[in-house]
Amino acid sequence: MKIKIGFFGVALLGGLLVFAVGYLMLPEGIGATPAHAETRAATFPELEKLVHYTTVRRGITREHMLINQTALDAVQAGKPVPTGTHVVLVDHQSDVLARYLVAEKTGNDPDDWAYQAFNPDRSIKTDDESPARCHSCHQSRQDRQYMFTFNDARSFKN
Repeated sequence: MKIKIGFFGVALLGGLLVFAVGYLMLPEGIGATPAHAETRAATFPELEKLVHYTTVRRGITREHMLINQTALDAVQAGKPVPTGTHVVLVDHQSDVLARYLVAEKTGNDPDDWAYQAFNPDRSIKTDDESPARCHSCHQSRQDRQYMFTFNDARSFKN
């Protein structure tokens, strides 16, 4: 059996190879941003020590947002949240606890956030959750301390 690729096929494969090699050789900071999130990087906090600062509702979804008081004070004072901050999304679907999504500030750089999903029993959720995907999505909120509910935290009154 003879395989006939032709000029167009060879040119296409060659172009893809050049693109891939060129992309991988770009200087750091150009191209894809590596995610700092790693599986099991965020720890599960003591929920009873966190402040419930808002609830987000969308259809059958109800999300309780929790944060530690020190971080809440920092957000409200216009300061960066400190290392060790936990922001927790307690996800309910049709009023049934579905999961916990945890973000943890792991260092002093603004981008030092780790993410992890947990099952209702607080074990690590590994089946369909991606900490790297969480990190990638939260990049769009750099100016809001990587929080989608930043304005809710800023305006919350105890």
